[in-house]
Amino acid sequence: MVLNFSESEARVYEYLKKNKEASIDQLLALDQQQDKIRRAIETLKYNGLIEELATATTFYELGNEGKDALENCFLEERLCDYLATREITVSELNTKDIPNLKREDIPLAFGLAKKLGLIEISESNLIKVNSDYKDKLNRQRQMLEAVAEGGNLQQTQLEDFLKRKGFLIKKEKQSKKYKLLEIASYQVAEGKELYLTPDMLKSQDYLKLDFKAFDVEKLPAPKDIGRVHPLRHLCRKIREAYLEMGFKEMKAPYVETSFWNMDAMFISQMHPARDIQDTFYLKKSGELPKDRDLIFRVSETHKNGWITGSCGYQYDWDEELAKKLVLRTHTTAATFRTFYELCEEEKEGAKYFCIDKVFRNETSDYTHLSEFHQAEGFIIGDELSLSDLMAFIKEFLKKFGLTKVRFKPTYNPYTEPSVEASGYNEKTKSWIELINAGIFRPEALAPFRIKKTVIAWGFGVERLAMLVYQHPIKDIHGNDASLDWLRSYTIPKIEAEK
Repeated sequence: MVLNFSESEARVYEYLKKNKEASIDQLLALDQQQDKIRRAIETLKYNGLIEELATATTFYELGNEGKDALENCFLEERLCDYLATREITVSELNTKDIPNLKREDIPLAFGLAKKLGLIEISESNLIKVNSDYKDKLNRQRQMLEAVAEGGNLQQTQLEDFLKRKGFLIKKEKQSKKYKLLEIASYQVAEGKELYLTPDMLKSQDYLKLDFKAFDVEKLPAPKDIGRVHPLRHLCRKIREAYLEMGFKEMKAPYVETSFWNMDAMFISQMHPARDIQDTFYLKKSGELPKDRDLIFRVSETHKNGWITGSCGYQYDWDEELAKKLVLRTHTTAATFRTFYELCEEEKEGAKYFCIDKVFRNETSDYTHLSEFHQAEGFIIGDELSLSDLMAFIKEFLKKFGLTKVRFKPTYNPYTEPSVEASGYNEKTKSWIELINAGIFRPEALAPFRIKKTVIAWGFGVERLAMLVYQHPIKDIHGNDASLDWLRSYTIPKIEAEK
């Protein structure tokens, strides 16, 4: 069979016939009109005459923190430079103003200096800087400079930098090359047009042109098609489960004031969860609710417990801190917005759920991500107990085929008692923390004039996905997600226990 080639197809074919294989750059250099070469490559691939070989090379570039370390020294170096000529105890450290070091960065710099062996702590709690700290940091700097210059470091050398947020950015470079698979007989279809263009239609030139013949009976090459992401599929199943159980859905914004994200639910303004290490803060402030009576009730509850019988936190509640904008750290913010909007009838009995994104300023690992999905729910009713809450959780998880569930006590500022539910991972033979739950404290409910018992729970959808799909979080969601697995994953057949 004699094939009809365009001039570009013949040029690519002959080049590969002579050289056996070529990179994409070598082929594109065959013609100034590179689109013609690209179309020629695709046509030859489709006809099975050439093969495309794609390889991916991973490399790293400096992030903002890495660039800052090269330009202005490491955080731990700034700390050691300051401590080298001073006698300071560990307890005094956080009270010091250290040049070129933000107050919130001092604990991080201290931890890094200790981990790298730059400092030692004496029996009297004094911080002593080791004499060789500059040599150790210079070795770190040389490795960072090598990355900046495009050099390759061993994975073990990169590990410490990769653990530091914003130091390195992982990138991937795709390279393609082509090789000839089959010798074919062909003729060049000279003077024939390949494609019908809009300009040809407008000018009606297509009536005078001679087009290359196409085999219209031949099926097109298969293409990768989009499919439902496994997390989206699981979110749909969770939503169906809630709706089947008579729940209503609630929503709230990603960007929240600290008031809704923390203050309203009786989280102290001095709670460690508010630290910049745990929460993503925005530079601007937001607005508090227009209901000044609600703000009064929340502030009094923090100060002295208001009418709850509690002593509160015994501090002066700061309205400006409550205005700070954050990326919400949990969907419980949606719960308290809903409490505020409930009618009197619903305050006597209601069931709501929320499935949405939340954000935590933490390092990604096997079970953690900085951006993930949370499923939240609450029930308002008469004399609900911890047993009711645990029974509901077991019943809910049965809908996803999970029957091995265990509970242990935990602590939450806004629930008492509080429990943590874990599910068993059959693949890793280990327990995975799934659900944080409890009964809302009077201090969290009284400002919203809710007198009934409220049981509530929240869980990471990615955690549940690990058990349902038997895959680690990093393969399912995030920057390092496995595209091969996402294209080929099998939706598990979930058989709930009757």
